[in-house]
Amino acid sequence: MDSLGATVRNRCFVLGRRHQLTFALAIALTLAGSTVPLPADAAVQNVTPAKPSTRVVPIMFWNRVIALQRAALAGADPEDRAARASERLARLPLNASPDDVVTRPFKIDEQVGVGFVFRDRLLFFLGTNDLDQESGEKLEQASESALRNVREALDARAAERSWPVVRAGLLYTLAGFVVLVILCIAVWKAQTFVTTFLRRRGEVASWRLFGIDLLPHIVATVGGLLRTLAHVFTVFLIYLWVTLSFRRFPYTAPWGEQAGGYVLNSIRELGNSVIRGLPGLLVVIVIFLLTRWIVRMANAVFDQVATGKIAVSWMDADVARATHRVFSAIVWIFAIIIAYPYIPGSRTEAFKGLSIFIGLVISLGSTGIINQIMSGLFAVYARALKAGEWVRIDETEGEVLDVGLLAAKIRTIEGQEVTIPNSMLVSTPATNFTRLGDADGMTVSSKVTIGYGAPWRQVHALLELAASRTPNIRKTPKPRVVQKQLSDFYVEYTLVARLGDEKLRVETVSNLHSAIQDAFNEFGVQIMSPHYMIQPNGSVIVPRERWDAAPSPPLPRKPRKVDDPSSSDE
Repeated sequence: MDSLGATVRNRCFVLGRRHQLTFALAIALTLAGSTVPLPADAAVQNVTPAKPSTRVVPIMFWNRVIALQRAALAGADPEDRAARASERLARLPLNASPDDVVTRPFKIDEQVGVGFVFRDRLLFFLGTNDLDQESGEKLEQASESALRNVREALDARAAERSWPVVRAGLLYTLAGFVVLVILCIAVWKAQTFVTTFLRRRGEVASWRLFGIDLLPHIVATVGGLLRTLAHVFTVFLIYLWVTLSFRRFPYTAPWGEQAGGYVLNSIRELGNSVIRGLPGLLVVIVIFLLTRWIVRMANAVFDQVATGKIAVSWMDADVARATHRVFSAIVWIFAIIIAYPYIPGSRTEAFKGLSIFIGLVISLGSTGIINQIMSGLFAVYARALKAGEWVRIDETEGEVLDVGLLAAKIRTIEGQEVTIPNSMLVSTPATNFTRLGDADGMTVSSKVTIGYGAPWRQVHALLELAASRTPNIRKTPKPRVVQKQLSDFYVEYTLVARLGDEKLRVETVSNLHSAIQDAFNEFGVQIMSPHYMIQPNGSVIVPRERWDAAPSPPLPRKPRKVDDPSSSDE
């Protein structure tokens, strides 16, 4: 062994003399490519001090991390040291036994360390500067771990050439793939079954909140969530199959262990997060159940008022329904505000950013919605209209189907459904035909314009005659005619009558118009009023002898006094 050390020193001396290199460079060359056997107690003197480095480079062999190089040594940086060590390990003979790799103490560049030697050939050096100083790693622990990694890599390389090991890995991978396909089919079958069940339930049931049926939206949301979970679970099954398959082959086993460790760490972190969030989640559940109980109790009270089982002087049925919606909204908003700090993850920056984003979106997009909601509440509390009433809003006339949170729905005479925003209900005059017709029936009216050439008494009688001939027109109170306006060219007459059955308003109005036309045509009175461009030669008046023209009743007459010129027949 002494002669071997002398040989190494002589080689370094010759290299330094010929190329004017430092003694440290000679040691680097020896570490890089020398195949000269090294003694167990070899000590090499240094000329260049070790350079500290913050880089961490792994020594790789057979897809495994053997050790970490952190320090520069003898002019070689950690990358060079790790690359040369990996190359020497890769050149180990295939019949190399794990027991042939041993450790020996070394000292290079005044750095104490351990050399890993195979049959008196240096593979790599692990010094004190390569240790993790922050964790307090010891040289003995690091060397034992590196030696164990080298021997495990050699065993794995030998097992990779064993046909029984490869065959078992292939069979295991194939069986896992079959199980993967079966589980994926089961997952998607279950997702389809649950989604179909929920969709059918949504078609026969309803869940209303603030006048909105939430069940279809809930079913759609749950269906989308189930599809997402099915995709996630499918990806997880594929990931698990790939991970377990990798672990069945010696070369890819580290990949499988790393992937499995990543999943386990993620599950562990998720579990810890769930455990830490359980108290807050319990508080949220209690707040939710308490709020739901309060809303249900209020729902029972308001339903009693809405159905008339409980009489309240300041609240009718429609106001009770609207008040119930407002009360439920206020209670749920208050509950969300209270439960917010207890929601798991609510204190994280991501949750706060999401809350700010949602608040910004609501504040920017809810201006019109809030206007509609407040207008709807005004319309309800002002009792302007309610479901079942016959109204006219602007040019839309029909039966009110619903007064919702954002708009009112009206069924017109033509059988069409018109949606009127609540803001229009507030800004547009609304005519309610039903509100004052409870005792005598809903009013129905028809307007006609007749020229001044027709006696007004005759027109009154004709309109009353048409009303008497129309089905569903009440005889009591008696229909009446009002002259609303004396225009330049005609007189505007309005017939006002009462309906027997309010649901037949459309048919009754149509029949009344037909009866009016028949009556005027029967007695030769023209409905269309002429518009004169110039004044006619004769006066457009009705002679007295035509004042009581049929079918108007004859006027009572009294004798005219000669000495009283102001007297006349009534």
